Amino acid sequence: MNYSWIKNQPDDLLIVRDDLYPFLGGGNKGRKMLSVLKEVESRNCNAIVTTGGIQSNHCRVVALACAQHGWKCHLILHGNKEAFYNQKGNALIMRMCGAAIQFVEPQDIGLAMDLAMENLSQDGYSPYYLYGGGHNKAGVEAYVEAVKEFSAELGLNKQPDHIFLASGTGSTQAGILLGLEAIGWNQTKVHGISVARNQERGIGAVLEATHFINPEFDASKILFYDDYLFGGYGLHPAELNDFTMTVARDSGIILDTTYTGKAYYGMLDLIKRKKLSGNVLFWHTGGLLNVMC
Repeated sequence: MNYSWIKNQPDDLLIVRDDLYPFLGGGNKGRKMLSVLKEVESRNCNAIVTTGGIQSNHCRVVALACAQHGWKCHLILHGNKEAFYNQKGNALIMRMCGAAIQFVEPQDIGLAMDLAMENLSQDGYSPYYLYGGGHNKAGVEAYVEAVKEFSAELGLNKQPDHIFLASGTGSTQAGILLGLEAIGWNQTKVHGISVARNQERGIGAVLEATHFINPEFDASKILFYDDYLFGGYGLHPAELNDFTMTVARDSGIILDTTYTGKAYYGMLDLIKRKKLSGNVLFWHTGGLLNVMC
């Protein structure tokens, strides 16, 4: 596991560098996908149906994994179709991997995924239904194991007081919470900075994900902030772009404006506003390819 120490932002900030995770293009989606693949293989599936936006990190790792295994990949995307076929980054990798691409309106995603599963089955495939963002038990388990790996390397006596991360579908935050519970780091607070959802929906998604493993998980432990959406998913003002440029120049840490830039900005603001103290960890969930679209 890769780490970076950043001085004075805040003091001795520790960053878990999942942006440097070495498989499937990196990021938290790469880490989740290696866990999901075990389940896909155990079910003898040879196709995956999933969904995401036009620059989805999740859809990129699914497309790469399917190409590596010789499986059929069906991606149901929402967003601007013309932009998808003109942009690079994750969109380019999806195209390069030969994934079947289907565009639908967000409200039609569920129906489109069901129909794709049915069509693939009729064509002789054994398809695997994968919720967007890797939002399933295997995806959560990946981050339970990541916390265990982190604690073993850092030392059980070096419990962080606060962990911050970008929170989307909720499974990464859920896995970190459950991992902390498993190793007994019950005093560590996990702050999920929303990239798309309002607080009520976000907490519900994180709670749902924890229940894949622990149906009794206490919802009051979930900290989820919707103050840093900057207009919504995939949107950002010039202020946030300037912020990520400043962080890159001052620290060499690359943040994107869809996910980690919002989370890092939110972390610094919350530390200041709430006067948080103690050891702080930022879990960098990736997004480097979003910078290069």
